[in-house]
Amino acid sequence: MKRLFKIFLVSLINISLLISLVSVSLSQQRIPPGQYATLAEYQKISGKKITKFNEAPQLAELVKQGKLPPVEKRLPDEPAVVEPIEEIGQYGGTLQGPHLGRSPQYTRITYEPLVRWNLDTNKVIPNVAKSWKISNGGKVITFYLRKGMKWSDGQPFTADDVLFWYEDIILNKDITPVFPSWLLAGGKPGRVEKIDTYTVRFVFDVPYTFLLQRIASGQDCYAPKHYLKKFHPKYTSIDEIIKQAKEEGFDAWYKLFNAKATRWQNKDLPVVTAWKVVTPLSDPVFTAERNPYYWKIDPAGNQLPYIDKVVWTLVPNREVRIMKYINGEASIGYYDTFESDYTVVMENQQKGGYRVLKWIPALTNVGTLFINQNVKDPVLKKLFRNVQFRRAISIAINREEIAQLIYSGNATPRQVSVFKGSPYYEERFEKSYTEYDPKRANQILDQLGLNKRDKDGYRIGPDGKTLEILIEVLPGIGPEPDIAEMIKGYLKNVGLKVSIKTQETSLWVTRARAGEHQIGLYAAAGAYYPLIDNVWFFPVSDYCYWAPLYGIWYSSGGKSGEEPPAEIKQLLNLYDQAILAVGEKERALLVKRALDIYSKNLWTIGIVGPNTRLVIVKNELRNVPEVTVHENVNSCPGHTNPEQWFFKK
Repeated sequence: MKRLFKIFLVSLINISLLISLVSVSLSQQRIPPGQYATLAEYQKISGKKITKFNEAPQLAELVKQGKLPPVEKRLPDEPAVVEPIEEIGQYGGTLQGPHLGRSPQYTRITYEPLVRWNLDTNKVIPNVAKSWKISNGGKVITFYLRKGMKWSDGQPFTADDVLFWYEDIILNKDITPVFPSWLLAGGKPGRVEKIDTYTVRFVFDVPYTFLLQRIASGQDCYAPKHYLKKFHPKYTSIDEIIKQAKEEGFDAWYKLFNAKATRWQNKDLPVVTAWKVVTPLSDPVFTAERNPYYWKIDPAGNQLPYIDKVVWTLVPNREVRIMKYINGEASIGYYDTFESDYTVVMENQQKGGYRVLKWIPALTNVGTLFINQNVKDPVLKKLFRNVQFRRAISIAINREEIAQLIYSGNATPRQVSVFKGSPYYEERFEKSYTEYDPKRANQILDQLGLNKRDKDGYRIGPDGKTLEILIEVLPGIGPEPDIAEMIKGYLKNVGLKVSIKTQETSLWVTRARAGEHQIGLYAAAGAYYPLIDNVWFFPVSDYCYWAPLYGIWYSSGGKSGEEPPAEIKQLLNLYDQAILAVGEKERALLVKRALDIYSKNLWTIGIVGPNTRLVIVKNELRNVPEVTVHENVNSCPGHTNPEQWFFKK
């Protein structure tokens, strides 16, 4: 009996030791990178407690000089904790590179909405708001802000800043002429109410839990009231504001207000982002510096960001931009890098001192043809609205040849559709009418009555004239002009005469939004969340380049624009239902029904989808993920927490 007891006791001790060792092993395992809402959440998950805060040497010096309060007083009561992707970083350095004059280069690394997407872009997590609560069947969403959080000038960030954004910017018809569609639910506008200093709620007449995804996709929902009220007639004399507006070259008070509220242009605007603008984007050299009141820390208690400064230099074109990278003059390239650059980028890695990451792309398609359903020419309108004509164009194009010649095989023939990994993906959507079949394309065009040709072999339209189509190309994003020329050749082979016109960006967009183009050629996004990046699939605004007037009809509630046909209305109805769906399973079914209609109708004709998105990163720049989703909705690379990037010495 004693022997059995000893065996039992030894076994118990061994089991206890094993459990202890496993527990120690698990506690020592590194928790996955990401952002944790508060110190308490980080401690609960990691088992580690953060008791001391540190700061960048340059800020510590300002504290010594009495120019800044101590870091403990600059951080909120509950700072967010960012777990680095590789390791705890080092302070210092300048993030630099070329840019082509677009604000996303800056806004994407300063992505700070109330709630945000996680690193995998499959879950919404807290951000400026430390938490939220859904109530009343999804009609009310309450956000809890961080007590003690401050703007970059040290002023408190409170519910008043959210209320000011809603009441004095969104509801002001001069500043916001059209109420934002993403704040509509069931056709009715949502309301924002202040509960207390650090609590606000969004209230709708119907369930609208999709609001969380919309906000996470880049809607800030706040503005510094203490600063901007100086330029708003509700708080300041209109005469005084108009006088200042004229002095600064504006002919209306709200234009002055908008300029003052633009964070990549106004160096005086307080922000809650990691870096604050010092010289505006309109200058040849754009500069942003560390925000001393930034509200995130790392697991060692270090206030972020690690990097001191961001500097981008304006360059005239893509060729100069790529030379900056291969000459080692840039820290990172994530916005204006494409698969067409693959060969030159890969060949010059050693020379430029960089590595090339291959992220999952946001673009569903490049060289995309937007077949304008609102085209003004009556002959083209009848043809463009005929699905058989659109299908003939699609199968007349040799996508595989384009992928090989322009993308060196680093692209895949596909239509505009969501990628594998999206909750709405089905293979048939991306493969719809992508086969190369010029013989069948010729047959379809003949059957449509386009069987007569002129002396040059081009088809004659129903008006007795040579049918000619203008493709307007938006350059500067990728190799669109080269793709356009190849498409022109393929369509010539089936008797369609095509002219190519390359246009400056603002002119192209203006014409497309007004429905003045015939066929536009550009790229298309919406790779994962088509309800958010919606205009590629649904005509919900004039930014839907394949049906801008239908988009105006929808966004105006039928008061203007052009009423769409039944099939487009069905598409829009499914969109509305999906937005209001409370459960994700129901939403997925509705979106798939919409994508089925879209893929069969080919209102846009996709050419190829990039297999990866090239990201060029200097070897010493660390904590940049090897692979992630390069999406518009997550403001990539904003979702990777650029504040934890650092230069390894």
